[in-house]
Amino acid sequence: MLQRILVPVNFTTASARALAVTRDYHPQATIRLLYIVNPSDIASATANPVINPTHANDERSKAEQEARQKLEAWKHDDEEIAVEVGSAAEKISEHAEHWGADLIAMGTRSRTGLQQFLHGSATEWLVRHANQPILVVHDVDLAEDQKRHLPPME
Repeated sequence: MLQRILVPVNFTTASARALAVTRDYHPQATIRLLYIVNPSDIASATANPVINPTHANDERSKAEQEARQKLEAWKHDDEEIAVEVGSAAEKISEHAEHWGADLIAMGTRSRTGLQQFLHGSATEWLVRHANQPILVVHDVDLAEDQKRHLPPME
């Protein structure tokens, strides 16, 4: 039986659907929602020729706090949240290992061709390299009974 399921979210429809499917299929599991802050987002917020380390730390804290607020809105009372900063695929894998996840459940958008080549896919990397099984939920319509598990979308 799966007891600990990590659900990386990026607040897209695809990740919302992955969370809903996880809640529906594994109601007894401990679910942890994980958001990865991209370091380049922090760097762009500090776009200044003279980088002030204090300002960079402030921007990181701000990004982490904003992510936590969004995660709180998405989680159910019995679910956990976590925020990491770094490369999405690597941080998801590391977090799953440290937390002891039995499964990683994540959404994916269908990128093809040039988009896939340029942007890569954390999901694809994890399917190939993670030590846990991966449940991949495509951005497709859910069954009516699964829709009740969707988080609030903005």
